Amino acid sequence: MPELYMAKVDYKEAKELADLISIYNDLSYAIEVLKNLLELFKDESKDNILVQSLWTAALISYVRCFSGGKRFGLSENIFKGLAGDPIGCHRYYKNLRDKHIAHSVNPFEQVVVGLVLSEPDDPKQEVKGVAALHLKHISPDVEGVLTLLRLALIAQEEVDKRAKEYELKVLEVGKMVPIEELYSKASICAAAPGPEDAGKARK
Repeated sequence: MPELYMAKVDYKEAKELADLISIYNDLSYAIEVLKNLLELFKDESKDNILVQSLWTAALISYVRCFSGGKRFGLSENIFKGLAGDPIGCHRYYKNLRDKHIAHSVNPFEQVVVGLVLSEPDDPKQEVKGVAALHLKHISPDVEGVLTLLRLALIAQEEVDKRAKEYELKVLEVGKMVPIEELYSKASICAAAPGPEDAGKARK
């Protein structure tokens, strides 16, 4: 196989293309996880740990595509003009991730502590012990999973379209850079991170 010479570029269009590819990968992951979750439902799996794990992973991957930070993130406006209420559905899943998965501060997870009392007609009315009831949202039903899958597929299609546009822009700008400068940068660009990189922000 011939050696591939690659010059790393970091101009604006290249950075935006890198963001789009990263978002596309997150959406692809979420889509595949949701498909696996649907298979579990089809098989009537009783493995709640696996069901919850898959749902949590898919939801986190999906919502991070719409978060700003080191990469620009998608806007919910990509769902504008579509039938139904896709923006409302998107906001529901975002709130679920923000208020239930990332921070457990809503009714989707409750713990109620109470005192167990003797029967009301018992001659000796007394406190017999302590009981705790735990309610936790594991995952939505099949329709809820399918709805998030549809949103992720729509978002992925939009990202793919934008990425193709940015590939052309990166090529157009790159062809204006002196070829000698590009060859001077040619090298292997990606390096596997080490443990010390876990707490660092992406450059």
